[in-house]
Amino acid sequence: KQEYCYCHMHSKHIREDGWLKLGDIPAFKDAQARAGRVVGQGPNPGLCSSIVARDEDGHIYHGRNLDWNLPDSVLKMAINVNFTKGGKTVFRASTLVGFVGVMNGMRPSGFSVSIDARGKGGKVIGNIKEALFHHGITPSQHLRRSLETQSSFQDGVEFLSSGPLIDEAYYIVAGVSGNEGAVISRNRTGAIDVWALNDTTWYRVQTNYDHWNPVPKADDRRTPEIQSMEMMGQSGVGIPGMLSVITKWPAYNHHTDYTGVFVPWNDTYVSSVWLTV
Repeated sequence: KQEYCYCHMHSKHIREDGWLKLGDIPAFKDAQARAGRVVGQGPNPGLCSSIVARDEDGHIYHGRNLDWNLPDSVLKMAINVNFTKGGKTVFRASTLVGFVGVMNGMRPSGFSVSIDARGKGGKVIGNIKEALFHHGITPSQHLRRSLETQSSFQDGVEFLSSGPLIDEAYYIVAGVSGNEGAVISRNRTGAIDVWALNDTTWYRVQTNYDHWNPVPKADDRRTPEIQSMEMMGQSGVGIPGMLSVITKWPAYNHHTDYTGVFVPWNDTYVSSVWLTV
């Protein structure tokens, strides 16, 4: 049983049907700032949503929101980077200037990966011990290594399912076609669960709680996101459809800093940062 909760607040800038009033984005983000949207203040950071879905032609799409409560001064240092070798792009990823790891990325014609926090990211002392005594690395560094060294969905899943981490995480992985979509629930030593697409399930939704447990009532983003996917239907899966789901409240919420949609099979990487101004 998970005792913690990444709690959120409601906003007057959300329409009755649940969609964000796009014209209210500046005011919405300003309201977040006044409500304590500063690192170390306000509700706990860490809310994230990631969705993998298969369209009717068998192609895989990957949508994600990164919700870290970062101030605009930090978000303005967000960049997309093409990592190259021998003049060719090996993978592309989103990160911050000076940050070694990456929070999501994609290897063209291979796979894409995003991170959602699990277990509130662990305790600082415990994380330091894992790094010092067990050679653990951060989940974001492990994600980067997967994109550097693995070329296929299956190899990526196997790599991300193993290796020492300093804290827990969810890795959401999308491939090219078929059942190449999975949520990897990680502890510090390895995967405790790999929740994959199958012939009858065309999407997976992951927030910040183990999928086999109920979510806290104070932070149920999972149910509305599932409802949005069901309402859209498999025929709606695509870049516009995925964006419509992850920019709808509460997937998009007062913590949201970044939104992206990644499509490995046709090398499409849509990446946006939300600023108050």
